[in-house]
Amino acid sequence: MTAGSPAHVVAGYLDRVPFARAEAAAVAKPRLLRGLLGRARHVAELPCAAGHFLDGYVDANVKVTLVDGNAAMLSAAVEHATTAGLPAERTHARVALVQELDALPAVDLVVIPNAALNQLACQNTLADLLAGIHAALRHGADLLAQVLCSHSGAEPDASGFYDAARPHDVWFADRYLDPAEAAGSVLRRRCQRREAPNRLRIEFDYVDHRGASLHTTAVHLKMFSAAELTDALTESGFDHVRFLPGHGGLSEILATAARSARS
Repeated sequence: MTAGSPAHVVAGYLDRVPFARAEAAAVAKPRLLRGLLGRARHVAELPCAAGHFLDGYVDANVKVTLVDGNAAMLSAAVEHATTAGLPAERTHARVALVQELDALPAVDLVVIPNAALNQLACQNTLADLLAGIHAALRHGADLLAQVLCSHSGAEPDASGFYDAARPHDVWFADRYLDPAEAAGSVLRRRCQRREAPNRLRIEFDYVDHRGASLHTTAVHLKMFSAAELTDALTESGFDHVRFLPGHGGLSEILATAARSARS
């Protein structure tokens, strides 16, 4: 997979569907999410992959709209929602690219998990992405994103897919997996590369118990600074921006959709 057009990138995720649930299970829940779910009534997770924080949505008794550009991935998310205990009447699914998002008038909280915004920014400008999301939201809706950020004078955020302290340009054992939830894979290997000061390429290799490779893939990410994110959100029509540094994990940014984008 390359950092190509949005449609090309999304199509490339078809082969990752069998491994997606195991991947999502390893993503840490945002620290700000619990408080937001206390007042939310309808959450949209996008792009949802196989569904990330479904247990929290179930506990909060909210409606959930799952959005992903890959239909097979979205089906996996709906199945995951069912097994997590989310009732069918509170579950909505929408096949859509984030770049082509239709209105979400009932949604009062959007969650962008696991540095998806960093990946999307390799295909579109951050300002364009955020402006499109803003246009789909009603006034007062909250946006919460887990983001991989660079920090002046310090290492970038660490995450389940990148750690600047680990070796670059070499393969290493990254994560052990439950073969029942990872298409027979018991191990994920990783090779990470910093292609530019703010650009990353991460390769993954899923291996079975015999050591045979079942699937390989790669993702590209663009890192942001807190200032870049804040400026882009403000220019795109969001206000009340709050940034929570990662401190060993992904950073979080929270903002509220204002009435119109700033000119």
